[in-house]
Amino acid sequence: MRRYAAALLAVVVLGFVSLPVRGFAIEPVTETTGAELASMTSGLDGQLVRFEGEVISETLDGGQGHVWVNVLSEGVAIGVWMPADMAGELEVFGRYSHTGDTVVVTGTLSEGCDLHGGDLDVHAERLELLTRGESRERPGDLWKLGVGLAGLAVAYAGWRRMRSIADGG
Repeated sequence: MRRYAAALLAVVVLGFVSLPVRGFAIEPVTETTGAELASMTSGLDGQLVRFEGEVISETLDGGQGHVWVNVLSEGVAIGVWMPADMAGELEVFGRYSHTGDTVVVTGTLSEGCDLHGGDLDVHAERLELLTRGESRERPGDLWKLGVGLAGLAVAYAGWRRMRSIADGG
């Protein structure tokens, strides 16, 4: 009986040792930026990537219970496709009057996504909110108003002159 138990134990141990480790391994995440992702020379197509940026614009319906979110990273907006409930924690989207929420996106990069018309996108697996967006102060400069009005006056004077020439005067 001991021989059978030892043989069974050896078979079980060898079976676990010979199994591929891929199922148990954690896929490495590459830290990157939006500019590097958009360059299409990163060599990261199909890889798990992580980048930080500001959420801008608004969520767009992505179908299948997903939404599109644009994340601005180093001056480049990257389209991120994520489950709608994952985007639920986003509140402030960047626009002229507001700075958007700052997030870290972890997901799979597709340089030419077959699901989305061959566009570059990231399929998010994780979204981490770093800071909440806030209102921006945008004080107006009166000198700009003066320059604009002066330009309009010059254009009007030119139009009047051209019209008087055309009328024979």
